[in-house]
Amino acid sequence: MASCPRRECPAGPRGHPVLDSHSRRPASFRSRCCARRRRFTSGGASGVGWLTAGLTLGFAGQAFSYYGVTAWLPSFLADELGMGTAQAGAGSSLFQIFAIVGGLGVPLLARFASTTAVAATLGALWLTVPLGLLLAPGWWWLWSSLGGVAQGGGITVIFIAIIKFARDQASAGKMSAVVQGVGYCFAALAPTVIGYVHGISGSWTVPLLVILGSVAAFCICTTLSVRWVARQR
Repeated sequence: MASCPRRECPAGPRGHPVLDSHSRRPASFRSRCCARRRRFTSGGASGVGWLTAGLTLGFAGQAFSYYGVTAWLPSFLADELGMGTAQAGAGSSLFQIFAIVGGLGVPLLARFASTTAVAATLGALWLTVPLGLLLAPGWWWLWSSLGGVAQGGGITVIFIAIIKFARDQASAGKMSAVVQGVGYCFAALAPTVIGYVHGISGSWTVPLLVILGSVAAFCICTTLSVRWVARQR
C-alpha cells in the first residue's frame, strides 16, 4: 500500500479532488489510506493482539484436526467398517482430494459473500467429519468429502483475514508467522495425541470427541476473528 503523506491535503475548487504532486493520487484516496493507518495505530496494538490470538487458535484447531484425521482415518475405516488396508487408504484420499475444491473455491466465494459467512460455512462442513463418523460412519465418503472442502478452505479464509487487516506486507508477514508457527506446533501433536487417546480408551469415540473439540475451536475462533476484521473495514 502506498504510504500516506503526513501533511494536510489542500482543498480543491468546486469539489474536485486535489492530486498529490508526488503520488498523483486523489486526495480522497490518501484520506482513506491515512484513516486506515490511524485505525491500525490508535488502539491498534490491542486489536492486533486479539486478532492474532483468535486466528492462531483457529489455525491451531484447523491444523490439529487436519493432521489428526489424516493420520488416523484409514485406521478408523479399517476398524469400524472392516475395510482392507488398501481400500481404507484409498477411501481416506477423498479427504485430501476435495481440499482442492475448498482451496480454490473460497477466494472465489469470498468475492460474492461475506468472509464471515464463508468462515461459518466452512466450520459447519468441518463439524460433519467428527459428528458424521460418530453418528453415521457408513456415510464416511460424504463426511470425508465435506471435510476435505472445509480443511482446504479453512486455512485459506484465515490468510484472507490476515491480508485484509494488515496495513502492509511486513505486518501481514509477522502476523502470519505467529499464526502458523504456534498453530503447527499444535498440529504436530495431533497424531500422537489421537493415537494415545485411542489406545487408552480402546475405541474411536473419545478420539473423535477430541477432534470435535479442535474443530469447534476452529469454528468459533475463526468466525469471530473474521467477523471482527470485516467490522473494521
